[in-house]
Amino acid sequence: MAVLAAAGFVSSASWAQGGAVPPAPVAAVTAPESGSLSSIPEALLGEALIVSIVASIGMPSEAPAWQASDVKYTIPGGAVSVKMIGRDTVIVITVTPYRSKDGGLLLVAQGQVWYKEGDAGLRYRTTVDTLSVRFGERVLFYPFGAHPEMGAPLRVELVMDEYEPGDGAAAEPRPAGAARPSGAPAPAPGQPAQPGPPAGPAPTVEGNP
Repeated sequence: MAVLAAAGFVSSASWAQGGAVPPAPVAAVTAPESGSLSSIPEALLGEALIVSIVASIGMPSEAPAWQASDVKYTIPGGAVSVKMIGRDTVIVITVTPYRSKDGGLLLVAQGQVWYKEGDAGLRYRTTVDTLSVRFGERVLFYPFGAHPEMGAPLRVELVMDEYEPGDGAAAEPRPAGAARPSGAPAPAPGQPAQPGPPAGPAPTVEGNP
């Protein structure tokens, strides 16, 4: 081992004395953040879709006790996800849009919830649904279920629209980071709006008012 190390040192020293210029370091290539406008190839911007996301806690008829919003971008066939992290809960909603023959969208939506339930440890629930929606329609997720009078402890609203490259407002997207509770964490699944374990985050479609 000592001989090999010495030989290597001599070779390196002779290379340095020979005046050779070491190769320039290769700059690391940072991939665009998933869900950002820059992650979509320029040639496909004409097919791009805007996904507006609003998560809120509170009664629908009242000002939300907590709210977070985000904007993401995708193309037909490309999945886009939103993650919310609470004290004892992680929620991931993933939607993959496809153009339908009627000019709307066919959404494949998956909701996943990881949560702690007392001494039972970590629990996991998931649902997968297929929805037909029009551009501008609201897709609503209730990860912890909903009560007709008490409302939902957490509501996630997604709206999908076509991206217009000439729209200056849309060309400067907000950072496509995950929406995280700030100051008011997502309710623990141990206290859902209605008795029993948290309902799966099955989506519903609601037209614009």
